Amino acid sequence: MNILDTLNSKIRDNSGVLEKWFERHHENILIPLYSSVDIRVSQNKIVPVDTNIFPAGFNNISENFRINTGELFKNSLNNKYPGAKKILIVPELHTKNAYYWENIYVIKSILENEDYEVRIGIVSDSFETEHAVFKTISGLELNAWKAKSSGNKIVLDDFVPDIILLNNDFSERCPKTLRDIVQPVLPPVEMGWHTRRKDVNFEFYNSLAAEVAEIIGIDPWVISIETCLVENVDFDIPDDRKRAAECAKKVWSKITAKYNELEITDEPTIFIKSNSGTYGMAVINLKDIESLILMNSSNRKRLRVTKGGMPVRDVVIQEGVPTIIKTKDGSSAEPVIYMVEDNVAGVFYRVNAEKSETDNLNSKGMRFEQFENTVSEINTIPEVFTLVSKIAVIAAGYEIEKIIRDGGCKEAVS
Repeated sequence: MNILDTLNSKIRDNSGVLEKWFERHHENILIPLYSSVDIRVSQNKIVPVDTNIFPAGFNNISENFRINTGELFKNSLNNKYPGAKKILIVPELHTKNAYYWENIYVIKSILENEDYEVRIGIVSDSFETEHAVFKTISGLELNAWKAKSSGNKIVLDDFVPDIILLNNDFSERCPKTLRDIVQPVLPPVEMGWHTRRKDVNFEFYNSLAAEVAEIIGIDPWVISIETCLVENVDFDIPDDRKRAAECAKKVWSKITAKYNELEITDEPTIFIKSNSGTYGMAVINLKDIESLILMNSSNRKRLRVTKGGMPVRDVVIQEGVPTIIKTKDGSSAEPVIYMVEDNVAGVFYRVNAEKSETDNLNSKGMRFEQFENTVSEINTIPEVFTLVSKIAVIAAGYEIEKIIRDGGCKEAVS
């Protein structure tokens, strides 16, 4: 029996207790309206390696998953905001990224199919026009207008939304115009990468995963991921690289000890990631500690800035988990799980023929393949994929609680 079969069986055997566990945590926190979770599946463990609160790949899920997503959106919004009919989507401002605009088109269509009136509003100092048209990769056009403050609301000239739906992680700053307004902002603007930190997410996740592991009777290591935070690091400075190497040794030694205990023959690997940011930027993977200390100029350059040109200040040293998932052509792949609150909305695979099973697949050469495109297949998502994704979004909920408790957007600017 492989690891998927083993874990799926244990999850089914303990489904009642797990359901109560999730309900208890869900009652205590605000879970993001939507999110995506990148999962790595190896021969020995299954873990989330990244959780995105503002997912931008809805164009990659199948038509049946889009229908499923719409139903989940409507159930969630009707429950919390009964009577809400108008939704303003606030996107990123990637004027040249046609794939991103396809994602916005799909989100808009999903909501419109559930009888919501949807517009697109830009919140950006650099957006100087009142109106713009963006083209999707399939050649469709999307109209967007500059969103404005009107008292304690965000409006378009002829549109007063009931709900503000963010698809913009505001990596550079927390926009003041989206704070102190009466309309609900989903997910909370405080969860942008201007405030979020990956080490906090992993800390919450690992703690929750340990609780779940006890419930289903497994070693917590199987669904946990080793990390170590390095603050105020500049990889162009040799002493900073040595300091990062000390942190990496802690992760490396834990991986090695577990591999020896379980007689795993894989060679350990580690990833270095910016502690904030997305799109696979400011990420490198290493196969030994010495290559961190002697890091070449190319890798140092990659670790200088992250999304939006923001300088990398802190990094997370993260356990590398090889993927055993392969496509028909032998390409390395990893599942990406799209969530609405703590429900699976859709699944697709990130695939990269240019990368090995230990590499970062969210990089040049990647493509996306849909999950099986039939309604019946929605129920064949491995239970463990659902489990670790649900734990990840519960962890994100505790992140929201901590960020707001700590003051939220402390340096908001207009």
